[in-house]
Amino acid sequence: MEIGKADFSGESTQVRWQLATLVAVVWCASMLEAQNNSAEVQAHIARARQALAQHDLQRASQEYAEILKLDPRNAEIYTAQGTTLYALGRPAEAVKALETALQLDSTQTTAETFLGLSKSDLGRCREAEPLLRKHFNERTEPKLRRMVGLTLLNCYAGTSELDQALDLARALDKSYPGDADVLYNLAEVYSQLLNAAVSELLKQHPDSYRIHQLAGETLEAQGENARALTEYRKALEINPKVSRIHYRIGRLLASGDAGPEARREALAHFQQELAVNPADAASEYQIAEILRKDRQLDEARKHFLRALELSPNFAEARVGLANIYVAENHFDLALKELYEAVREQPENSSAHYTRMVVYRDLGRTEDAQRELAIFKDLEARKEKDFRSQLRSLLTGKTADADKPR
Repeated sequence: MEIGKADFSGESTQVRWQLATLVAVVWCASMLEAQNNSAEVQAHIARARQALAQHDLQRASQEYAEILKLDPRNAEIYTAQGTTLYALGRPAEAVKALETALQLDSTQTTAETFLGLSKSDLGRCREAEPLLRKHFNERTEPKLRRMVGLTLLNCYAGTSELDQALDLARALDKSYPGDADVLYNLAEVYSQLLNAAVSELLKQHPDSYRIHQLAGETLEAQGENARALTEYRKALEINPKVSRIHYRIGRLLASGDAGPEARREALAHFQQELAVNPADAASEYQIAEILRKDRQLDEARKHFLRALELSPNFAEARVGLANIYVAENHFDLALKELYEAVREQPENSSAHYTRMVVYRDLGRTEDAQRELAIFKDLEARKEKDFRSQLRSLLTGKTADADKPR
């Protein structure tokens, strides 16, 4: 992903327009209450206010211009004019009006805020950053603070101030959880950090096995499994003892409708992973699954139990163990393992599906139907889980069903 100038298209543009309009309306109201303005000035203010009520920013700006001819030292009207020009997408003119407002009255905090936003729109981020930072950290109105934060974030990212960008993105995510624009920009920051790290890795260690490992992970995330396997094997040629690469090769070989030969090769890689990393519960689980599918239930059981010994909260290992008990008609033991799996990981769809199978085989139709409904709901939610999809984009990885939770 490429990071550049702030993108306030769509909904964000509407928010920007609404905020600037709201600020201008507030200024109009305050000016109408002022006692030291002429009747002519008050008439222009009233017409500007009416224009804003009709969402006619252009006419409001014209009324402000007329007021400033009559009252050229009116800081409040310069502020209202500047915010209106910003909303109209005329940042250069907005900057002139807002700077004049601050020259006349340095306490115009709204002028400072919109001056920072306008300078950012002009690409003058070095000048905008101190203003935006100040008003993001103050108790600014929430919607305006959000816009200030997103603008500052894009300034940081555009000038490669990545540490500051990451800190700000996390602060925005905390203040506005689930916000699509915030999450998108957080993804952009992570992407730029990734690109910077990869560039440095290539520069400093062009012959490192890590280059091939990273290439393999990227290709795997893109579904290019054959090419990913090639890169992983190149990494192992350089460093045969690196952890997790045998595991990744084994998982790719065992995925989908792997035949007996592919499963045997995968099994060998998981065993090699354990030789490098004896405490790897995920490899124990994968070995157990291969053995279970090959009907070597006693051997599979040993590896499921070893996976649980290494990672007691490994829900998928409990589901695998339950499947062995189902095959042996030990339904009570299967239900015990499935109960623990669901307790540890309530949204584990495999646990609910297997529990449905057990209840069905026991003739407990109502319980089976309940578990089937839960299973279908969880599967549907996976498809709609925006955060899960975004996390995959951020990390370049898909969620591992067999990874210990």
